[in-house]
Amino acid sequence: MQRAVKSLTPFDFRSDFSGAQATPAVIEDDPPVRLTTPELVQLLAEARAEGAATVRAEQACDEAERLQAVTNALNEALANLVALTGHLEACALDEGFSERATRLIRATARTIIDGQGDLFAAQQSLKSDPSRG
Repeated sequence: MQRAVKSLTPFDFRSDFSGAQATPAVIEDDPPVRLTTPELVQLLAEARAEGAATVRAEQACDEAERLQAVTNALNEALANLVALTGHLEACALDEGFSERATRLIRATARTIIDGQGDLFAAQQSLKSDPSRG
């Protein structure tokens, strides 16, 4: 027995792997920003102040790092002078030489500690003074 088809109805076929189409999102434009002249001046002043503060902070950080490096170098120089003094005292060389070397070391240490003058001036004065040696 066969059945006769009397009418066809359309079938809305969708794949099982796709969802229903979402409606496209409507993107709204931001409303225009309106500032008065005093508000704009205040915003610019705040931006300048923040920028200047950032620059000052970075400069202060750089200066602190530089000063720390100089301090470390000076501490190392002083430690070397202390070690040199100990070695000279242990050598028991000529008394005049030892006294001049000790004076040079003390003058150099004083210059390093005070942070004043030329580090090499004391050394040159001791080398060029014929009465000392």
